[in-house]
Amino acid sequence: MLLAENRVPFGAIYVPESDFDNYNSQVWFISGQLRYYLARITTAPFEIKVCQDKHANGIYIASDDTYADDEFSINTLNGSLYIKGGKRGVIYGGYELLEIIGCRFFTPDCEKIPTLTTLAITEINKREKPAFEFRDMDYGTIMRYSKFATQCRINGRWNGIPEMLGGSIGYALGAHSFARLVPHHEYRDTHPEYFSFYNGRRQNIENDHWQLCLTNPDIVDIIVDNARKILKENPNKKILSISQNDNPYNCQCEKCLKSDAEEGSPVGTLIKLVNKVAEILEPEFPDVTFDILAYHYTRPASKKTQTRHNVCVRLCASTTCFAHPYDKCDDRTRAVKHPNGKTSVFIDDLIEWSKVCNRLYVWDYTSNFPLYPLPFANWRVLQPNLQTMSKYNVKGVFEEANCAANGGVDFNDMRVYLLSKLMWNPNCDVDAHRKEFMEYFYGEAAPYLDQYLNMICDFVEKENYHLYIQDIQRPDYLTDELLGQYNLLFDKAEMAVSGDGVRLSRVQKARLSIRFVDIFWNEILNGNYNAEKINQFFTDLRAHNISRLDEWSNIERTYRAWMDGKARGVYYTSPFRYDAESIL
Repeated sequence: MLLAENRVPFGAIYVPESDFDNYNSQVWFISGQLRYYLARITTAPFEIKVCQDKHANGIYIASDDTYADDEFSINTLNGSLYIKGGKRGVIYGGYELLEIIGCRFFTPDCEKIPTLTTLAITEINKREKPAFEFRDMDYGTIMRYSKFATQCRINGRWNGIPEMLGGSIGYALGAHSFARLVPHHEYRDTHPEYFSFYNGRRQNIENDHWQLCLTNPDIVDIIVDNARKILKENPNKKILSISQNDNPYNCQCEKCLKSDAEEGSPVGTLIKLVNKVAEILEPEFPDVTFDILAYHYTRPASKKTQTRHNVCVRLCASTTCFAHPYDKCDDRTRAVKHPNGKTSVFIDDLIEWSKVCNRLYVWDYTSNFPLYPLPFANWRVLQPNLQTMSKYNVKGVFEEANCAANGGVDFNDMRVYLLSKLMWNPNCDVDAHRKEFMEYFYGEAAPYLDQYLNMICDFVEKENYHLYIQDIQRPDYLTDELLGQYNLLFDKAEMAVSGDGVRLSRVQKARLSIRFVDIFWNEILNGNYNAEKINQFFTDLRAHNISRLDEWSNIERTYRAWMDGKARGVYYTSPFRYDAESIL
């Protein structure tokens, strides 16, 4: 089917009259995107029109409320092309057409757009929807750039996606929400019994060390009142998390321990509370889902109480090895202990939750959080882990990552691209996607960089080396001897693109991960402090707009810590204090 030839389009882009010049319309947005990119490809001046003659050849775009929000179809018929979909799906359908033609949206500032004098496509008849209903990640490029998030088919971005781009599945209140729902400062003096009993006393003193006593009968009404206020303030947000603070000090009072034992897991006590809240608020907020975390001590599934239909469990993979697939790793050193003394690793808990929960999401992880630039050898687990989630009926995935506003190193641009493809379809040809990305983004340097990534992954597989997200230790695949081998590959990569300033800069940015390892362990922790070497490293970080080396600290506080011989800036404060981004 011919779309354009010699700068002549075969027809117009047709939209319903209600969408024409409607700048809040998803149909108008994707029509404009098609007009722009098709012109980029062919230089043909495509026009957007209201259809007056249904027999006219063209590209017909329309929303269809019989489709799920993220579902779309593309069909060629009688010399025309038809794109239909839900409010996000119709946009995804337009971008899918462009990808079929050969466009690639690798990063916000790296698109591959072919140049064609004649643009023709073969017959298309496809209808698609994603494997996961909720898809999110917090890489800086996703969080900052709404259009790119939409091109990646992300629909759960916490800071929102404009309705013109299809909107997002937003949280009215995110994770670790006890502090918002039962404010510590408001009740700690008057009602210490609301807070967890741990180590022989109620935790009503330490701001960072408390949980709630979930069997206290007053807690439900307090949470209901505050949840109602939050939902009214956020009428377009459809998920509210009722979840524990980020610490292990769950209540050990007699009632809570009895409930935990009966349930087989502390999560059962949490579910009973959240079920009550969800039941009370459902008539007023029928479309809202109430979210809990299966995290650390609440990770094992309950054996007794199941979640209501409007309650979602978000299972967290925080104490899991990321060098090997969930279902292949043999390391149980960080298994979670149950009330009866038994232990379970993440795959065990995923299987058990899949049996008892109809709305199961997973909170997954893709970086080392204290050491963001650290080369993280998880490349070969991305696909099998998402396939495992799909196998066990997970319906939503959040990939927590390097959330630095200006992005990071360690090939995170490629992680974003591959994860977005896998969250849509875990069975996609991820090797083909990786090859396309590497060859276009890094050009002639790609073979050397690919060899480096394969070397670190080969090591963890051969040596059965386990990799965790909070470890501050030098991985065995990053010894000085191996760094020497990696640096030789980066030397070759830089030489291969020495005449290409854009790709040379990308290679040098990727190399910052290797340089970080050398600086952190050989200069800082070993106390050598080569001033010129350290100063040049931070100069180059700034040149590549890197503003954060640690989940919690900005680059200035990290540098201060390093000069004091500390590994992290957060060691200056208790509790950990999150630093705003440096202004670069």
